[in-house]
Amino acid sequence: MSEITDERRARLLDGRAWEDFCDTLKAAGRIVIRETPDGDPQDRVEGFRYLTRMMLMANGRVIEQRTPGTRPQRIGVIPPPMQGGMGVQSPNQDHIVQAVNPQYRYRITGTAGDVYTHLSAWSPPVPDNVGATTVGLDAEDHLETFNPNMALTPHTAYLHDFADADGTVDFILSVDEPTDGSQWMSMAPTTRELMGRVVYDDRTTQARPRLQIQCLDEHTQPLTPEPEDMAVRLAVAAQLILGLQSDYGGWTRDLLTRENQTEYTKEWYERIGGSPDDRIFEFGYWRVPQGKALVVEFEEPQTQHWNFQLCNHWMENLANYATGQGYIDKENAVRDGTTVRIVVAHSDPGVPNWIEPVTHDHGVMGCRFVRPATEPQVSCRLVDLENLS
Repeated sequence: MSEITDERRARLLDGRAWEDFCDTLKAAGRIVIRETPDGDPQDRVEGFRYLTRMMLMANGRVIEQRTPGTRPQRIGVIPPPMQGGMGVQSPNQDHIVQAVNPQYRYRITGTAGDVYTHLSAWSPPVPDNVGATTVGLDAEDHLETFNPNMALTPHTAYLHDFADADGTVDFILSVDEPTDGSQWMSMAPTTRELMGRVVYDDRTTQARPRLQIQCLDEHTQPLTPEPEDMAVRLAVAAQLILGLQSDYGGWTRDLLTRENQTEYTKEWYERIGGSPDDRIFEFGYWRVPQGKALVVEFEEPQTQHWNFQLCNHWMENLANYATGQGYIDKENAVRDGTTVRIVVAHSDPGVPNWIEPVTHDHGVMGCRFVRPATEPQVSCRLVDLENLS
């Protein structure tokens, strides 16, 4: 074994890897304290709840993950949570999160369905010596070089580009291009997951993709990770949680400087793995006191899909895709010609496209346009509710 492998193994067996994991979670908790505006009790509670939710997510994606073997296995399509989510998660969008190992080649087969599916190769910066060094309470200082949330996605594709006329899909996912002429989606040597955004117009009528994946290269994968592998998993999981807290917290802090307006913050969006190659996503920070209304307007462009949604301070959805509350989308909006007007207010103003924020009066908002033909211009203004007509 190499020196790094030996050190990873030793750190796991003597407990240092676990202590580092716990210290990194402490550092993430400090971000909740730091990024809670004015110590707001509701924001503080939701911040720590969000932290525990991200721990659950990281456990599934990193600690428990297994890459595909040589026998075909189903690729799961994950619907958004009834409430919560992360990073202004769309209620109209399911996700594919499939762990892969860039050392191997994979074949993906199945059917594309009749929804729009955007794929990307999730390739975050993870140092070669991960799991063999200590980050601990100073973990935030390491985020520039070790941030599994800074999901670079240089390799993207549309699922329908791989589909035959009958919707059948068959392509190779690998670092090197196949030599047999197979359809190919490339990934990087640092790719950790195949990611997918599955966008619906109507969940009740559309068919989602049904895909399988199998590894084309023989390899063994023990049911229980080796100690050196577990040291890596603990380090990546903890740093993923920390990166989420730090990135989204910093982004929200920036949005707070421009309340009740939206803009396309491309740098932040790309940092957390957004897909600017197929969408424009405007973000803002809303604050609507009782007796006021936030009016959001735009000329509707030709587009695959759009939605507007409210979130709490931690970018968790107030939207509920199952009931249609907390958001307005292309399929359900009422229009005045080509103009869409959305109203956020605590009581019913008697106008179309009303969103009720219920127990919140501030948070993050997002206006997502998927494959717009022209760049949309979104305007926001805060008015007295009694003057709204």
